[in-house]
Amino acid sequence: MRDTFAIPGHPELLLMVATDRVSTHNIVHRSIIPMKGYALTALMVFWMSEELSGIKTHLVAFGNGIFRHIPRQKRPDDLVLRGLVIRRLTMIPVEFIFRSRMAGSLWKDYYQKGLPNPYGLELPSGLQLMSPFEETVFTPTDKSETDDPLNASEVMQRYPDAYRLALKAYETGRAFAAQRGIEIIDGKFEVGIDSSGQVVLGDECLTPDSCRFVRADRIVIGQEPPWLDKQYLREEAERVWAGGKKSPIVFSPAVISETTIRYEDIVDELTGGSLMLFQATRYQ
Repeated sequence: MRDTFAIPGHPELLLMVATDRVSTHNIVHRSIIPMKGYALTALMVFWMSEELSGIKTHLVAFGNGIFRHIPRQKRPDDLVLRGLVIRRLTMIPVEFIFRSRMAGSLWKDYYQKGLPNPYGLELPSGLQLMSPFEETVFTPTDKSETDDPLNASEVMQRYPDAYRLALKAYETGRAFAAQRGIEIIDGKFEVGIDSSGQVVLGDECLTPDSCRFVRADRIVIGQEPPWLDKQYLREEAERVWAGGKKSPIVFSPAVISETTIRYEDIVDELTGGSLMLFQATRYQ
């Protein structure tokens, strides 16, 4: 949940501000998650300015560096903790989703039910929840309100450079996280074209809103793990709806607090320090 603004005098740039609003299942909820915007911004900076070396991204400036590009007028006191200056892109209408274990919608909506998956994938029989795949599985969807599945081979053929860029980002993130004892189970990536015609990683990547994280030592085949991301809130929303109509939710204080803790924990685990330490040392 981000707000995006044009920057006067810089038509090629945008200001992207991460809020504490939260959505699941394409529903914007009534509750906010304190610190969520800070955590997402920190991880965007961490990955795009440091760990995804060799991968072209839309990030231009962060921290106090954003003030080299935006007007010096009245602005929120914490903009430096939420705002990023990014390159304006023409986005490819595909969500590039990669999976390393049987989980999420692939498990819930298709494999567990014995239904053919809509991605054109041939998957082995006998897999369980959280079973690892022999190689990364690609399950793209379109960019719509319903995130409709797309045929994986057709997307790879139509957007080969974007596919390779997104896959490299996913595998780079997984390799780094594994060194910290974290497994990235799956992740969504978005890719655009910049003014020079190059493919560029855009939107957000490798955050608890776009990926699912779990401590590697907590994975048990056949069991749902304790997620360190928004999956915890998705499951709570499904519990509240109980199969009925999906509508905005006011989450309990306990659920809100636990979600904040999980967002801060994944920042700590990946960056090797607290969220406040990351902000203090990287945003100058």
